[in-house]
Amino acid sequence: MVAPTKIIAGLGLSLGIDILLAPGATGDYRTLLTSKATAIAKALSVPLQTPPFIFVPGEDEHRPGRAQGYDFGFLHIKAIDDAGHDKASILKVKALEAVDRAIGQLARLLWQAEKTDNFQYYLCVTGDHSTPVEYVNHSFEPVPFALCQLRDFVRSVGESNINNVSLEPFPLPSVNAGEDLTDIIKETQEVNKDLKAFNGDSVCQFGEIAVARGCLGRFLGSEMMGVIKKFIKMKNE
Repeated sequence: MVAPTKIIAGLGLSLGIDILLAPGATGDYRTLLTSKATAIAKALSVPLQTPPFIFVPGEDEHRPGRAQGYDFGFLHIKAIDDAGHDKASILKVKALEAVDRAIGQLARLLWQAEKTDNFQYYLCVTGDHSTPVEYVNHSFEPVPFALCQLRDFVRSVGESNINNVSLEPFPLPSVNAGEDLTDIIKETQEVNKDLKAFNGDSVCQFGEIAVARGCLGRFLGSEMMGVIKKFIKMKNE
């Protein structure tokens, strides 16, 4: 797990999850997302005795230790939640765009490892709760959940696009005086006009309203790992 936020790291430690250090990752607005993506990718690129993310019934207690690598990585990003608490609408939008960029970097790093070492990776993007700037606090809506095999993700956006993703570190964007959220929304709408679904279902946006049409429906957070394991099992049959 990469989680500079201490309460999240503490939850991970209570479950026996190793906390990886990522230089420059602070857990606040000054965090370096590229460092987080690199730390997770490196941890998941070490050879394992079993393929990544594969659960072997009866053998789970004998999974390889730290020296052999990991079969699961958790990357936590706090800044978007902070922006909601701070009622920082523009910063929250820009932070979400930065996360998109960091996911692209993670995908490139894992794709390089998959082609080199013949691994199989899966990406899951979700959240623990919403923090609307209007409420300045957590809310109760179901949160978006997206899951795919990395090679399907690469095919959907194009391998050349993945390979062209810059791995240069970048800070979370700042907000300039006088910036208008309306202008940012217009720019986003222009980009979204060309979106299309790839495999799975018809959903092509990641948001509370859009994913309500998804094929997975609504399920409890306690069921999430079961959903992930069933998906991987299905893809490997």
